[in-house]
Amino acid sequence: MQKSILSLTATLEQIQNGLGALLPEILLAVFCLLVVFTDLFKSNFAKSALPFLALLGFGLVLWVQFFEGFSISRYARPEPFLLGLLIKDGLSMYAGILFNLAAILTILLAWQYQPFKTHFFGRGEFYAYLLVLVVGLNLMVKSANLLLLFVSIELVSIASYLLTMIVKENVRSTEAGMKYILYGTMAAGVMLYGMSFLYGFTGSLQFLQPDFWQAVNQVYPVAVTVGIVLTLAGLLFKISAAPFHFWAPDVYENTPTPVVALFSTAPKIAGILVLLRFVEVLKAQKLYQALYFDVLLFVAGIALFTLVIGNFTALWQSKPKRMLAYSSVSHAGFMLAACLSLSGDNLSNLLFYVTILLFTNFGIFLFIQEFEEQLGVFTFPDFSGWGKHYPFIGIVAIVFLISLTGLPPTAGFTAKLLVFSSVWQTYQVSGNPLMLLLVVAGLLFTGVAFFYYVKIPYFLFFKRNFRKEKKVIPITSRVLILVLALPVVVFFFRTDWLINFIHLFIK
Repeated sequence: MQKSILSLTATLEQIQNGLGALLPEILLAVFCLLVVFTDLFKSNFAKSALPFLALLGFGLVLWVQFFEGFSISRYARPEPFLLGLLIKDGLSMYAGILFNLAAILTILLAWQYQPFKTHFFGRGEFYAYLLVLVVGLNLMVKSANLLLLFVSIELVSIASYLLTMIVKENVRSTEAGMKYILYGTMAAGVMLYGMSFLYGFTGSLQFLQPDFWQAVNQVYPVAVTVGIVLTLAGLLFKISAAPFHFWAPDVYENTPTPVVALFSTAPKIAGILVLLRFVEVLKAQKLYQALYFDVLLFVAGIALFTLVIGNFTALWQSKPKRMLAYSSVSHAGFMLAACLSLSGDNLSNLLFYVTILLFTNFGIFLFIQEFEEQLGVFTFPDFSGWGKHYPFIGIVAIVFLISLTGLPPTAGFTAKLLVFSSVWQTYQVSGNPLMLLLVVAGLLFTGVAFFYYVKIPYFLFFKRNFRKEKKVIPITSRVLILVLALPVVVFFFRTDWLINFIHLFIK
């Protein structure tokens, strides 16, 4: 009896000591409750305070994570806490900064979004779901336990489903949300089935521990490969990699634009970093080269398939949001390639890529949002001639599109160059033809991407506009789109600034 009490006391002490590492998540949860409580009041003042309250929460957490980044020497190696369920390291903290930054930008875009100003009655729900989603993303990248990883992914998924259908009056948004739920439920079931295989093989859920993979090594390789592939299905769904991408076009087209901008960045970053942890732990265990090669073959095949589907399907789209949906699928392929090529300093190359993608995606979706709301632009021909009426917005949009293509003088060029360099270095070291194939495919599809990204500038500046009305795009939107464009240009000329900042976390 006394031993049980002592064991329970020790366990409670470990949990208590680990709560400090969950400070960002605890703060976000507190602000979520504050948002829900404030939304209970009917006064206009309480309603108008909701976005500021959410921004305060995200800003406070962002400050905490920046402060931790400058004292990162404590986290040079992963630090487990909460009985080993979670780990804290530089990678998870840098990802947390990106998640909070994405949430802040989502709120700023939402301020400019007309349906949220007029026929939107669930404002408190929007900010509460956003806070919950970021909590789930943070837990995803910190998870060291398969069960907690599954719970974190489902927390993100549920918040995503609700955000998709947040404008209740939009029937098509509700339809897209239902499709999203069906695809997500299927992916979650497949992933949980794969996790049950791995647990049955090992008797453990601690997938980052060497003991876990030692037990896996004793099992028939084909069965293990099946279990891992099924487990990775849920992550591939979150990053919209083919063939788990079918939800993306309808969701991107019919969901509120600020939410689409969030979906195109934060969940993708979380999914690719969790996948990265799987690949890293397999690489670290030299006994399991055969298993690592099977996973390498599978992920490389998915990366190639994703590049093919994303780029060639984007060519045939007539609506900018659907084109950007398949563009997002294509970028998932590049991120998968970068994930496989990790060695030495290549981790910073992947983080550089996803950071630039965050600014670029929010910038281009803000441009799409303003043209939809102010000018009624929903297809490519609708852009005709508007670049001459709004030259500033048109030129900044071209900057974002050039960056998405991967051409100079934008940081998108640097990001893709770093990814290709990482894959090429891995090919030179390993001699694996898969790496060479990924380099060739990446270069080829960068050229293909130019042909669908150039559609918007072509209609903006080379087609005539027969409409005489001219509306004013708000100054706040023009300032925000310029702020988002600055990092895309600055980090092309001063790549070392961002790389050095990333090294604060992952050295």
